[in-house]
Amino acid sequence: MAGHLLARTLSRDSFSAALGDEAFVRAMLAFESALASAQAECGIVPAAAAQAIATACATLRPSPDRLAADGKLAGSLAIPLVKALTEEVRSLDRKAASFVHYGSTSQDVLDTAMVLCIRPCVEEADKILAKAIAQFAAHARQHASTVMLGRTMLQPAIPLTAGIKIARWATALARCRARVLETVALALCVQLGGPVGTLDTLGPKRVQVRQAVARRLELADGRSWQSHRDEFVSFAGSLALVVFTIGKIAGDIALLCQPEVAEMMESAPRKGVGGSSAMPHKRNPVSCLQALAATARVPGLMATLLAAGHEHERAIGGWQAELATVADLVDCLGGALDALERIAAGLVVDAARMKHNLEALQGLVFSERLSRLLMQSMDRAQAQSQVDDWCTSAVSQRRSLQEVVAAAQPDLDLGQVFSLKALVEDLAPVLEEELAAL
Repeated sequence: MAGHLLARTLSRDSFSAALGDEAFVRAMLAFESALASAQAECGIVPAAAAQAIATACATLRPSPDRLAADGKLAGSLAIPLVKALTEEVRSLDRKAASFVHYGSTSQDVLDTAMVLCIRPCVEEADKILAKAIAQFAAHARQHASTVMLGRTMLQPAIPLTAGIKIARWATALARCRARVLETVALALCVQLGGPVGTLDTLGPKRVQVRQAVARRLELADGRSWQSHRDEFVSFAGSLALVVFTIGKIAGDIALLCQPEVAEMMESAPRKGVGGSSAMPHKRNPVSCLQALAATARVPGLMATLLAAGHEHERAIGGWQAELATVADLVDCLGGALDALERIAAGLVVDAARMKHNLEALQGLVFSERLSRLLMQSMDRAQAQSQVDDWCTSAVSQRRSLQEVVAAAQPDLDLGQVFSLKALVEDLAPVLEEELAAL
């Protein structure tokens, strides 16, 4: 979690609050209150006891620091929490104290509390992604006719439009959004299984109680998942892919905003944003930095989740490491979304600079289109060999490829080969196909 000062500079405030100490304690108490109320509804505990437990859960304010210290000795944060709650209930109703945490186990408390804390983050993430997708789609339409260099292996390839590049960002985010929603439905559900996942204490009313707890917490119902964590880790993977995709977008923009390229900026320059402690002229792409920092952290977190052991019915060390790691992963997601929100809203595309960089290559990037023209009268190998020779001559003579070809074969109709308008028309269906996927 973003508790360290350095980590806080990379996090999203709302996510930090949702995953914070106070929020997690309140989530654990919400579970205990819902459990007692559900058991009273099903006739397992007295209604008066459930009311006393609910009152205590609403008023108890245990110290997170004290819980953490005691939880380290107990091996579970839930143990000192339940102890403090039991004492609080006893002060209200001595008989009710015996029904605190009845039939449950510490993993039920911690798993469900984590789900409760993650839920608002996922809801917020969905809204941010939806808005960013729409904003990138608008940028893509605006720049449907803006031709820029395509780049492979960090070198000039063939031209495409800025619209296509940005539209692909939008469609990648749309896939991420759909993937998260799909995994959320399976993963963010109540955990209530008791000591070994069978809820023996609740007997034939086990499912009825579990469903009542889920309803009170506004969570999906689900069979006990304490020993098989595949759906939860799959959900975590979907979050990791969101961060990964935002990192890809941020990486593209960071490369394009270098002054030597200067084709895009994450936002218009603004005083106080992205400055240097030593060089007044600098404007660093700090949103890209934040996204890429999150991207760098995520692979290690996912490796931990996949490596966490889950022996038998309840693991030793594995799920404890998993919950702490998932909190860090969600924090990374918040940081990446924080950056995405600013980038999608403020993206600046410099069409003139894109054209300048394209023209600086003297038409060489149209070599593939030229080869296709020659293939109308010769085979592909011959066409590519001839164009290769012309490109070599253009470079050595410091002339445009179009001039070299026109001098060598004046009868060739080069109008469509080097025409930006023709290129845009050819690529229009590609852009439309990307946007249609949104």
